[in-house]
Amino acid sequence: MNISRLSLNPQKRGARKLMGSPEAMHAAVRSGFAPGTDPGRVLWRVDSKEHGQATLYVVSAVEPDLEHVAEQAGWPTQAPAESRPYDPLLSRLKAGQRWAFRLTANPVHRGRLSDGTQKIMGHVTVDQQLSWLMDRQERIGLALETADQEPTAAVIARSVLTFRRQTSRVTVSSVTYEGVGVVTEPEALRTALTQGIGRAKAYGCGLMTLAVP
Repeated sequence: MNISRLSLNPQKRGARKLMGSPEAMHAAVRSGFAPGTDPGRVLWRVDSKEHGQATLYVVSAVEPDLEHVAEQAGWPTQAPAESRPYDPLLSRLKAGQRWAFRLTANPVHRGRLSDGTQKIMGHVTVDQQLSWLMDRQERIGLALETADQEPTAAVIARSVLTFRRQTSRVTVSSVTYEGVGVVTEPEALRTALTQGIGRAKAYGCGLMTLAVP
């Protein structure tokens, strides 16, 4: 496995185009893999920061070539992308370890319309979105820290993007979480880190990254 990072320049028109359309960014990331290669499940996420900074993260089975993304949306004075093997971190995960995490996800639920049919709907409130994450602690192998029985994880960003995909219109609600958790099931956490969490993985959701708290 490999994790790659590329600094984006939001002042560039190409960067604004990619960052404003999950469909366009998905296509740009996928084109970083040569024909005939198998990148496995490809996860990506864009982190936006203050002062007009943004970073693209990509997790894949093989290292991508993101030079075309750098030319369109990056900084000319910086290297095209920084890539490193992900397996050393994945193999180091053990029960009881404490990690800070960031996750952009698509928290949804199955709702029922007035005509009785069911539809996948996005959670709207911050409390609902936090509950969605708390409900997934066991399956992702990471117990989120609490204080006074309340989660310490926080929603730090929310957005709703609507774009066209072929002949249909797609709406993706994304939520970025930050928090600290303790590893309970290392194998489950490895799966979550490499296969993603939740839906809309092609559109910049599902990628969790870890850091020393």
